[in-house]
Amino acid sequence: MGRFVYRVSMMNNLPADDQPPAKWFRDVSDEEALAGLPDEDSTDPVIAGVTFCNALTQNFPYYRTALKQLVTPESLDAWGDFSEAAAFLNELPEMAFGSKVNEAVGAPDVVYFKILRDVTTSYEVVDEQPINAAAVLTLIWRPERKQWLVHSIGDYSTLENLPRTAQ
Repeated sequence: MGRFVYRVSMMNNLPADDQPPAKWFRDVSDEEALAGLPDEDSTDPVIAGVTFCNALTQNFPYYRTALKQLVTPESLDAWGDFSEAAAFLNELPEMAFGSKVNEAVGAPDVVYFKILRDVTTSYEVVDEQPINAAAVLTLIWRPERKQWLVHSIGDYSTLENLPRTAQ
């Protein structure tokens, strides 16, 4: 499993004495980072993203049936046998995941799960800082299944190109 980067909200309008440190991150132990993750709830998009990535990187042929259940039906053919996605993730050096997703603007049923590279230790983001993701998973909430499903891996997908059923 990859390392985790987790985020704590900080207020930008704090008095000067209460401003966050100049360093935008704080090193944390793997245990502390894992404790910052949500409980293993199938309705949490972070858990859906971690589960999908772990299935791809640990033994995707064994998990192929499960992977088919974790993606949108509309994207299933594009995934093929999942070998291309597995190879992409397995080639990322020091892969890590963000512990929070970014909601698409105006679409709470679409989120982006960050996949990071070159992360050698777990850390907590304590100040606003753009994070360059190696890739993102675009996940879509499917109310009929009560589940977040992965639609794509790579760049951010635009809302116009997504098969949404909850709007």
